[in-house]
Order: sequence, then structure tokens, then C-alpha cells
Amino acid sequence: MPILTLSLIFYATLSLQDSRLDPRDAKGMMCTLILTASSFLLGYNAIAKRPAASVRLFLWRLTVGLAGVGLLYTVASLSSFQFAGVRTALINDPTVRVQGPLFGSDDGYFVLIPALAFAIQELIQTPTQRLFKLTIIFILMLTLIGLGSRGAILIIGVFLCLTILFNKNKKVAALAALGVIVFVMIAAAIVFATSNTGDRLQSLEDSSRSDTYLTSFKIMGNRTTDLNILGSGYGSYWDWYILDLEDGSDAEGGRTFKIIRTSFGPILYHPHSTFLLLIVELGMAGFLYFVFLWTVYARLLLRDSRKLEFPILGCGILASGFSLFMNFFIFRLQMLTCLWWIFLFGALALSSSASSCGTQNTIPPQEGAQFARHADRI
Repeated sequence: MPILTLSLIFYATLSLQDSRLDPRDAKGMMCTLILTASSFLLGYNAIAKRPAASVRLFLWRLTVGLAGVGLLYTVASLSSFQFAGVRTALINDPTVRVQGPLFGSDDGYFVLIPALAFAIQELIQTPTQRLFKLTIIFILMLTLIGLGSRGAILIIGVFLCLTILFNKNKKVAALAALGVIVFVMIAAAIVFATSNTGDRLQSLEDSSRSDTYLTSFKIMGNRTTDLNILGSGYGSYWDWYILDLEDGSDAEGGRTFKIIRTSFGPILYHPHSTFLLLIVELGMAGFLYFVFLWTVYARLLLRDSRKLEFPILGCGILASGFSLFMNFFIFRLQMLTCLWWIFLFGALALSSSASSCGTQNTIPPQEGAQFARHADRI
């Protein structure tokens, strides 16, 4: 994966020459590629340079940290509490939604779903500190519902379906799914009672994104075969970086979506879909990389579901992969993407370690004691 990912970024760098961008936009888009490579390498090395025995504890600490951030954002967003600029981002937003500096209301689920899956996995596999783990799960679920994101609701649904379908232990899978549903209902009751977030979730219609998809397929259907193979070049249709800097980031926080008019139809100023960017601007190289990512997801899920090692975590990783169709990650929102890479590589490391040990419980006695002591301190 490191070789293919860095090769794709290098290919995108070369394709900038064919994008016909002005120098200012070209420098901005080059900056996004540097950030993309940096976030990937940071996420990869956070796991690859770590002893296999400590990966699980590291992922748990990361999950607890994300739950703490989510709780802070939720309290700040659903009340008059102000901290770290969280409320400042909501002043012009008529619909109060959970968001903050680390993740926005429309993209936080990308990393919160893997964190939720890992927390549920820990609750099932490790009998200690059940109340604390249930609290972490509830906080993550409360944050997910508070996002007010239709994408988050869809991904939670996908996660539930995968958990039931791809687990040999149907009893455990059913209990996990039932627990998630109960927590969703409780979290929804709290969020809807304190804000008007529920109004946004009543409809899944999003004309601007559907128009972007339609226009993108028109572009590919009306250009030459060479362009479909090579791609039009990184930034050729979506030179979004300077626009983000000048007008803030995504338009969910009280701003309006910026529409670009093309000869094929309207598109958003960035694709709101990693899949669209890969196939439109990077061509066959981007498409093959996307297929490779899904191969990694599938192998992780199938291997863990057969051996009953980390099946729920695998379901969470695969469910988060569907986010790449609905929003723009990897090349954008690099801090959030870095955390997602950590969960992906962490899941791969745990699965490989468990396979080599041939046991269902992958934490050695020493590491298990350290894990329990850490949970006690928390």
C-alpha cells in the first residue's frame, strides 16, 4: 500500500502539468499533494514503527481521545458553552450541528465510525472496565448523531448490516447491532431535544452532489479514450485549495456551496467524492488504486470474520470506505484522513498479528495487564 499510494501521489504531481492551472492555483494544489503524502506517511509510521503488541493499546487511547474531543464538540455545539472556537464556527449556521476544528459536521463520521467499531470490539473481547467502554461507545454515538449528517446515518446503517452479515458468531453480532440501535435511539432523543438537527435528516435529497456526479459521468462519456485512461490532470476540474483558504473550508457551517459551471453541466468546487476525483482527474491509475483499497477492505473483513478475531473492527473499516463515495477525503481534510489511516493500518496490524499467533485473543499477558492498568487510570 505505501508504494501504490505514494506512486499515485507522484502521478497526480506529474499530471498537474496538464491541468492548465494558473501558477497560484498550481502551487496550492501541489501543497495539497504534499499534505496528502505527509498524512499518509504519518498514519503508516504511527503503526509500522510501533511494536505489534502495543498497537491495540495505542488504538484504544486514540479512540478514547476521539471520544473526548467528540464530547467537547457536542457540549459546545448543543449549548452556549464556548471553547476553542467551536461555537464561533456555528454563529451563522441556522441548524446547530456538532463540529469543531478537528472535524466538521459533514465529515467527522469518516473516523468516528472506525473508532466506534473498535470500542465495540474492545467491549466484547475484553471483560474489564465495561462501564467505561459503554460510556465511550455512547459518547461516540452521541457525536455521530449530533453531526446531523445524512452520510453518517447511512454509514451507521451499512456498519450494522455488515456486522450482522459478516460475523460467524451471530449471537454476538446481533447483540452488538442491538446495542448500537439502542444507543442511536437514546442519542437521537438527546440531540433532537436540544437542537433542530433532526430537520436536516428528514430528507436524503442533495441536488448539488447529484448534479456533480451526473456532470462527472458526462465528462467521461464525452471525452477521448486517452483522457479517460490518463485522466484530465489533478486540479483540472476541481482546483479547490485556494477557494478553501479564501472562504473557509466546506460550506456546511453557514456558507453556501460554490458551484462551477462547465460545458457539461454544474459541479461543486470540489468533488465531494474521492471516487469522482480519482476517476475523472487521475483516470485509470486512480480507478485501479480505488479498486486496490476495496480489495484491502474485503480481505481484512473476510479474514477477520472467518477467524473471529476482530470482525467488528473490520466491519467498521469497510463501512468507512463507503464514505469515499459521498465525501472528499485522502486529498483533503488531511488531519482527519491521517487518523483514518491509523485505524486502517492498525486493523491490518492486529489482524496479521492475530493470524501469526493463531489465537483469538491477540494481547499478550504483559500487554493485557498494561491495557487494564491504563483503563483503570482513565
